[in-house]
Amino acid sequence: MKNKMEKRNLIKRCVSVIAFILILLLVLGRVYQVLSWKDGSGGYMTPVETFYGLEENIVDAIFLGSSHCYCSVINSRLWDDYGIAGYSLSISGQDIAASYYWLKEALKTQKPKVVCLEMFGATFHGYAVEGNLYRNTLPYHMSLDYLRMVRDLIDEESGSTQTESSMVSEEDRGSFLAKWPIIHTRYKELQREDFTGPDTLYIGFSAQIDGLHYSPINWTRDGLELYTGDETLEMEEEKWLRKIIELTRKEGVGLCLFLAPMSVTKEDQMRYNYVEELAEEEGIPFLNFIDLRDELRLDPEQDFLDWGHVNYKGGEKVTAALGKFIIQNYAIEDHSGDKRYELWVRDSATRKHEFNNLKLQQSTDIQYILDFAAYASDYTVIMTTDGDYFRETDYLAERLEPLEIGEDFWGGGGIWIIENREVTWKAASDTGDWYMDRNGADIAMFRTDGTSRIFVNQQNYIKTLNGINVIFYDNLLGKVVCAVGFSASDDYICVK
Repeated sequence: MKNKMEKRNLIKRCVSVIAFILILLLVLGRVYQVLSWKDGSGGYMTPVETFYGLEENIVDAIFLGSSHCYCSVINSRLWDDYGIAGYSLSISGQDIAASYYWLKEALKTQKPKVVCLEMFGATFHGYAVEGNLYRNTLPYHMSLDYLRMVRDLIDEESGSTQTESSMVSEEDRGSFLAKWPIIHTRYKELQREDFTGPDTLYIGFSAQIDGLHYSPINWTRDGLELYTGDETLEMEEEKWLRKIIELTRKEGVGLCLFLAPMSVTKEDQMRYNYVEELAEEEGIPFLNFIDLRDELRLDPEQDFLDWGHVNYKGGEKVTAALGKFIIQNYAIEDHSGDKRYELWVRDSATRKHEFNNLKLQQSTDIQYILDFAAYASDYTVIMTTDGDYFRETDYLAERLEPLEIGEDFWGGGGIWIIENREVTWKAASDTGDWYMDRNGADIAMFRTDGTSRIFVNQQNYIKTLNGINVIFYDNLLGKVVCAVGFSASDDYICVK
């Protein structure tokens, strides 16, 4: 009897210990998920985080490389033009060694028709910026490949990359292997997205919508004419490029090398010559968009953010050429209309919204703003008239006519909510308070003696006390993207 009791107690203790360990692992897993490295150049999360959540075997084309890659490739354009499901697994500062390991990880769940590797990595070795080292290592899921990646990206004795400024020592390697010693201090910078996930999931980063401004470039960074000779220089990263070639052949995946348009030195161009010779030797296509700059009609005055990165205009031109090459050389089906590819449909819509939002934010033209309010889809627009708001103008009547709010507008004003080209709610009263939820937005509206206060998610967006206020809430992106006032006291001058 005593032995049975002892055996029972032992089983209970074992069950309790196992339960405690499981609960601890779950808690630690959730804590790690919150604290994990999420900063990615171009957005809050690295493209890897979204990639891990993709359905298996859904990606047609994978783009690898540094920021030169993700600024040059606009995946939403590939989708819109060809129905190509492209994904940019490119990360700031990604060298060819890191590209190799990210490709290995990607091929565990995806079987793309083609991998496109941007070749700026032929000119550098390792990481000069600590954040880039973190971005290229920490999001990788724990596995034997991750341990190898840490060895090869950090350990100088392995013959691979070492940070140029020697920021990572042999003793630091353990911190990367465990990850916790690096990420635990992120509690100081936690944001809502750490707990809820990002509001928007991009198909990898791509040319920045807000990069429409330009910075003129010269094609060379050494003050000389662009080097066009045949002389070459070997690159330190050749062994990693050959490992990528070997891996894609083993997996039966097409490989295309390309070079983003940028300013280059003579030494850089000599290394690109070496890459071109290597590609020709291996029977791999190499698209050099510096050489193709005239064919693409790249404008140094309009198409660049800086010496090494195209802006959205330049990205459209590079993407058009890449898309044409891919569709002509690889058997990729047009997935338009396929419900499996909803993420690409949403990404395309998101990019269009971002583009429209940027134009809204940059505009000071009351006619453009009112036209957008009258004809926009997937927005909740709140318009108010406040104080001494009225001035006789022909264009106001023209812009307000589609919304059929002229009588209320001329008769004393008020508040209107406009959704998908029609007024869905209005209050012409001088006094009142109203509360509602619209597409996830908590809206509170107060009006006293012809003056409004409009709160969206607890923030007041009224810009002028005498004039017209217009607030645009983007239903797709889930946030106010533009709030503008037009002061009647100053001929409807824009107030932001």
